[in-house]
Amino acid sequence: MSTARVMRGTEAASARGAVEWEVRLREGELDARELAAFEAWQRDEANGRAWAALQTRLARMRPGGAAERAAAAEALRVPSAQRRKLLRAGFGGVALALAGVALREGVHRLGLDADWQSAIGERRTVSLADGSQMTIDAGSRVYRVDRSDRSAASGDRVLRVSAGQVLVHMRASHAGLLRSIETEHGVVQTEGGTINVGRIYRHSVVAVGKGEAVVLQPGRPALRVAAGESVAFSSDGARRLAQSFDLVSAWTRGIFVADNVSLDALVDVFNRYEPGVIRVTGEAGEARVSGVFLLGDIPRALTQVAESAPVQLTRVGPYLSVFS
Repeated sequence: MSTARVMRGTEAASARGAVEWEVRLREGELDARELAAFEAWQRDEANGRAWAALQTRLARMRPGGAAERAAAAEALRVPSAQRRKLLRAGFGGVALALAGVALREGVHRLGLDADWQSAIGERRTVSLADGSQMTIDAGSRVYRVDRSDRSAASGDRVLRVSAGQVLVHMRASHAGLLRSIETEHGVVQTEGGTINVGRIYRHSVVAVGKGEAVVLQPGRPALRVAAGESVAFSSDGARRLAQSFDLVSAWTRGIFVADNVSLDALVDVFNRYEPGVIRVTGEAGEARVSGVFLLGDIPRALTQVAESAPVQLTRVGPYLSVFS
């Protein structure tokens, strides 16, 4: 066998390995043994080159400038068949990585069919059918529940947030017409006003700036949320938060205010702003964290957590950070 053929075979194996590790790191928690295996794999010269090449291609899908973010957002709104063509034409080899993830999670889990989607580190504002304004947090996916009706009267009346958060400045409804924002944990209804709804780790949150909202969960009494108040709700029920609307919605200003939250929940937020991967292992996920974190500087936020909580931060190259 020729030396050139051996080299090509080695490069192909390294490329496949890079994709497999990318998927594994994105999909779930790795234990210390697996993290050590990844670090050992990456130290191989051919593997290191393949990993760096894959990250370079993936970086092209993490738009930085305003024009790039606008182009990416527009691409995500086109029909799925056209989107696939754009991906093949514009992103080349990275389609292999996306295909690997898609096979495991499906198009819906990836949010490729979402009506609105934001990239890692991207916050943007869109107009709804009735002229209301919706600001979307980084790494978020939002769906119209009734896609068959896009009219101003009802096309955007029921939204579902499957990942991330939204802040909606709603126009006052007419004749008491209710609007709803759903998450997997329940439904938030309002007649209008300013409302923040989203998902953080294993619970959902609603905060009201103007107007009033009601949290509805199957088998539980309705819970009213007045202006300035906030509520967390999950499969275990709902509870009022000490944080005001201004603190809960601080993400719109590039700030996340943590008030005795688990490290797992905090990392869930950080991962929507960090192009790399942040993982929590073992009992570290249960550590409670409080603080004010700048979402535009996640590396500094990670150091801030490590300095204030009883956890250890380990960085595996420029891509992976692990709390243990």
